[in-house]
Amino acid sequence: MSEPILVVGAGPVGLMAACELRRRGADVRIVDCAEVATDKSKALGVHARTLELLDSMGLVDRFLAAGRRIHGTNAFADGKRIVHVEFHDIDSPFPFVLAIPQADTERLLRERLAELGVSVERGLKLATLAQDDAGVTATLERPGGERETARVAWVVGCDGAHSGVRHALGLSFDGVPYEERFVLADVQMDCALPEDEVSAYLAPDGIAALFPLPGGRWRVIVDAPLEQPTADDVLRLLGARGVPPLAIRETNWIASFRIHRRLVPHYRVGRCFVAGDAAHIHSPVGGQGMNTGMQDAFNLAWKLALVVHGAARPSLLDSYEPERRPVAATTLAGTDLATKVVTLRNPVAREVRNRLAGFLSSLEIVQRRMLAQASEVAIDYRASPIVDEHRAPIARATVGKRVGEGPTLSDWMDFGGAPHPGDRAPDVRVDETTSLHTLLRHTKSTLLLFDGSAPTPEGYANLADIARRVRERWGAHVEPVVVVPRPGRPAELPAQERVVLDASKAMHRRYGAGSECLYLVRPDGYVGFRSQPAAWKPLEEHLASIFV
Repeated sequence: MSEPILVVGAGPVGLMAACELRRRGADVRIVDCAEVATDKSKALGVHARTLELLDSMGLVDRFLAAGRRIHGTNAFADGKRIVHVEFHDIDSPFPFVLAIPQADTERLLRERLAELGVSVERGLKLATLAQDDAGVTATLERPGGERETARVAWVVGCDGAHSGVRHALGLSFDGVPYEERFVLADVQMDCALPEDEVSAYLAPDGIAALFPLPGGRWRVIVDAPLEQPTADDVLRLLGARGVPPLAIRETNWIASFRIHRRLVPHYRVGRCFVAGDAAHIHSPVGGQGMNTGMQDAFNLAWKLALVVHGAARPSLLDSYEPERRPVAATTLAGTDLATKVVTLRNPVAREVRNRLAGFLSSLEIVQRRMLAQASEVAIDYRASPIVDEHRAPIARATVGKRVGEGPTLSDWMDFGGAPHPGDRAPDVRVDETTSLHTLLRHTKSTLLLFDGSAPTPEGYANLADIARRVRERWGAHVEPVVVVPRPGRPAELPAQERVVLDASKAMHRRYGAGSECLYLVRPDGYVGFRSQPAAWKPLEEHLASIFV
């Protein structure tokens, strides 16, 4: 029996990592130092990109049933609304933020993990670890001091801001704390605020933000230098910040905290990795932390599972840090700027902010960019060492009338403006039951073979040949799909080929597939490789660089 992968930490990030590793057939052990799971709301916003990943795992319906959909956000200052942004323009099947308490997020992931045959081992913290070429020896300690020595193949540290894995690896956690202290309250209250939008109040002495939660609950955040706040303090602070009168009926949780911005220099040391708050922490403005961590976990899990099974080259794991660390660095910079902007005290600076915010948020192009960044659908891995493309020189494109399967100049330009290697593969609705993302609901990569506008026997033979070669060599890890811009299946395609009928040509248009081309979509929904024209040799070279 092979040695398991040890996941340290059973928060959303650790549970996400364990679920994905186990779903992909890896042997997993997950431990957590806490004796019981949290019952607090903590991180509560799940963004569109994370919901897409949960969809690919078959879990999104459970989350949607347990959460509340947030469709917009408002900012008020000096008694008037200065910003109103609706989320319906998010380019995703989930154009909203799902408000769901962290306790429920963990419960749903824990239930799924149990279905996969793994339970969280509680009351165990990592004390020491030592690694060699073949594996890792970890010492796990219980609260009473009893120790266990565990031999594992890999370690994934998802154990939060005070990560024992990070400390054991000797990784620095560079950064600084913010000066501000925040009061957080989870309450039942009566108010006139919209129950599907976030409301923020920017006042001279600070900010107040109110987030609706399922079951008539609200999350309240106020910046204030209080060590032990009470419900009366919360009411007083909300009134001082300009929040309309409300009544708190019950306080479920109230706490005071300070925030930091910190980032590790490396995400991997040998056979050990860090993810989530163990690797990066930042301001909660925008609700990016948990989502960034869960996406860390997914990114690592599909790669690690392939390597564990001997299906991919170990060098695949070298892509984890260059793909995910820049995301965290950008998030730290963005949330740091946003925190400084919303906590401005200088009256002149506040006036400039309020006017500028109102103007910019009214521009459609600015709104779309803001939504793409906040929902995390704009994250890309274009600089990744494992993404690539093959394109015929522009000189080979024909001008004017199409000749055979080759691209016209217009096709060449359209392909250049379509999703690039490293971009998230955007969803496209094909018919009432099929969209691109429904084709990705499995653990493999997906090879999209686009027919293009020229239905030639030579073209179909080429696509069928590529699909056959891929199945024969990498069929356990790559699923070929031929996408045809017609209402009927071409007779020229062999019966064993999986075909999607893109009768409206919506998928072809979105992917710049005026002529024959192909896209390889990775298990995490990102474009790993593309080629125009659809050619076997460049694809083979790319796949051989990833898979054994």
